[in-house]
Amino acid sequence: MKIYVLDASVVLAFLLEQAPSFEKDFIESLKQAKSGKVELYSSYLLPLEVGNGLRFSLQDQKLADEALEKFLNLPIKFFVFNPAHYLRILQLAYLLGTSFYDTSYHFLATLLKGVFLTCDRGYFQKAKRLGNIKLV
Repeated sequence: MKIYVLDASVVLAFLLEQAPSFEKDFIESLKQAKSGKVELYSSYLLPLEVGNGLRFSLQDQKLADEALEKFLNLPIKFFVFNPAHYLRILQLAYLLGTSFYDTSYHFLATLLKGVFLTCDRGYFQKAKRLGNIKLV
């Protein structure tokens, strides 16, 4: 079974329709997740990051509410890290020169033997040597 780990950049690009070329593939992944062929994971902090991204991307609260509801209905499983995970994430963040947040998604993909999907080109360039990552 394929496992994908999503960060806020991917989810927001989908919700805000900022990546039309990616949207078709993402919708297919959502269908596969609903049928049990793919598992979608993220950090338990993703709803906070998505909510914040919507708050500052959309001026219309009604549109933001609709987008958040759409997000909350996506078949994403939220992972809770343990203390040892946090220590490893911090080590990797220092090694890569990246944020703790971004590194946590990538670490999760590695932990679950999946692929981290991101739209964050800067993080991708710094971390691609670790594998388990795809720039979308």
